[in-house]
Amino acid sequence: GGGRTWVWHGSTLLDEGDASTWDRALIKLSPGGSDADTTREFDLVEERFLAPEEGGFALPTAAKTSIRYRSRDEILVGTDFDGTGSSMTDSGYARVVKSWKRGTPIEEARPVFEAEQADIAGSQYSYHDRGTVHEFQLRSITFYTSKYWYRSLTPERVKAVSAADEDTPFLPVPIPEDASISTFGSEAMVSLRTDWSPPGQDTTFKAGSLLTAPMSEVMADNWSNAKSLFEPTDSKSLQSTTTTKDYVVLSVLEDVRTNLVVYKYADGKFSEVPAPPGVDSVPVGQDVAVSNVNRDSSFNNQLFLWRDGYLVPDTLELVSDVSDLISSEAEATPLKSKPAMFDAEGLTVEQHFATSADGTRVPYFVMRKKDEHGFEFNGQNPTLLDAYGGFEISMLPGYSAAVGAAWLEKGGVKVIANIRGGGEYGPKWHQAALMANRYKAYEDVEAVAADLVERKITSPPKLACIGGSNGGLMVGNLITRPISSKLFGAAVCQVPLLDMKAYSHLLAGASWMAEYGDPDKPEEWKFLRRHSAYHLLRHDNLGLPEEGAPEGADVCKGDPEWRCPKVLFTTSTRDDRVHPAHARKMVRSLLEEAQPKGLAPVVHYWENIEGGHGGAADNKQRAHMWALTYSFLKQTLGLE
Repeated sequence: GGGRTWVWHGSTLLDEGDASTWDRALIKLSPGGSDADTTREFDLVEERFLAPEEGGFALPTAAKTSIRYRSRDEILVGTDFDGTGSSMTDSGYARVVKSWKRGTPIEEARPVFEAEQADIAGSQYSYHDRGTVHEFQLRSITFYTSKYWYRSLTPERVKAVSAADEDTPFLPVPIPEDASISTFGSEAMVSLRTDWSPPGQDTTFKAGSLLTAPMSEVMADNWSNAKSLFEPTDSKSLQSTTTTKDYVVLSVLEDVRTNLVVYKYADGKFSEVPAPPGVDSVPVGQDVAVSNVNRDSSFNNQLFLWRDGYLVPDTLELVSDVSDLISSEAEATPLKSKPAMFDAEGLTVEQHFATSADGTRVPYFVMRKKDEHGFEFNGQNPTLLDAYGGFEISMLPGYSAAVGAAWLEKGGVKVIANIRGGGEYGPKWHQAALMANRYKAYEDVEAVAADLVERKITSPPKLACIGGSNGGLMVGNLITRPISSKLFGAAVCQVPLLDMKAYSHLLAGASWMAEYGDPDKPEEWKFLRRHSAYHLLRHDNLGLPEEGAPEGADVCKGDPEWRCPKVLFTTSTRDDRVHPAHARKMVRSLLEEAQPKGLAPVVHYWENIEGGHGGAADNKQRAHMWALTYSFLKQTLGLE
């Protein structure tokens, strides 16, 4: 109420296994788009929220909460229980998990698990899976390391005995700290981030592999029946895994092109269902994905099939049985398709590879007008280069009405660079730009930019870069590094990290130290300093004195050749993940310290008072943000 903007944050349904009636849900809503959200219980039959007075679960105060049903009358919840932050980690996520019984005040909820203060988060969760109830405790130690404990229960037991009263012990799961585990019925599924030789086995499974083994054997540290469902190659990586009643569907990327690999589970083992000839990966610049039709993935073998691409609007189809996915005969049933939001008739998508400073091949996509529709390789095409390069997140093809209507239709060129730090080639591609090697991601962007210039697609005055969040840190580096600041004529920096000395003390920043490093450790600040855009700007480029600079460091001379590309910064007052102070400080320095010297001729700043880390809370705000962005780019790059 009160004119507040509420943003949907998802729902959790009450799953009671075979006895499920799917009549209750926990609904999460965020005020203004922040990561913090509220939770209320919803009756799906009567289509109304359940008030606390009638036993409904409700957490009306926004917090970074983890919450899920354990049974109809018990919830496992981690939140800021007393409002002081004492039950939260240094990263601001839930650390203490409690068992909360229906009809009791949350003050009477009983603790069942605690993680460490320095962990990212702690959680306990149980779920029904093909007749078994799995219950895990999880310490998320860093972004990439965890410790799991496990116990197996019966559906009757989880209903009758609360988590606080259950005496079946949790036992540690004997997998590497950087591996993760899920289940398929009684089978464990283990994803590896580094090479691993299980105890007592001669086999070494590669980083990026997906293993299966009976859960009971895993808990006994017996890996004799472990099988690899997927093993990566130099060009192939596993992007996602989707399960149905009898199948596991793997989404596999090969040079950023998706194909689907299907395994069937029967008679206690997984067997690959071979695809017939002609059923191959999708065309360049397109993508295909699958998702469950039912919240209970084991209900049947139906799947939703989603297709889209840079120039292809989203379509949704129903696959009646997973085996149809890889059949050359069977047709999926079309359900919905998005109308074309721009005219793609005269447009084309190409994939190229640039060679980075250390010789690594870096793939990138180019969307542009076709040659026969007037495209000329004359170095004069306004071009927008987009990349992210962090947290093992892949930049996959997808349809964007705004890119098409505001940019491509008008004659602009859009480029997506699949740089290191992302997940396009699995964990090793990500790890290649971690911590001290962060600069390799920025060298990859420089290589792509230089390749675009060499191909005469564009030239520095006509080339802009764009990125948000970790991509905003990338843009901050690109406008302050000696090479890239000369390669780009303009830049858009969205909800960015920029001050890498302070980031770990602001909001969720502590949770990203496994990605970037800990600035409070002198040996790590040494390399973090090299990609702290705020420090590169003020000290390396402007020559301002630096507190705590290494003795004798040649940092106060400044760079007489540096000029800042024309730049637009956008952020949100309500961003409770990356603090808006990063953007505010950088803009202040550019306006007050660089601009008077003539070194930053065009600096624009927009801070939305709502929107959270997405920068906008609803479509109206989103449209405004992107209209600002494309207006800025058109004016600075000269797109008519």
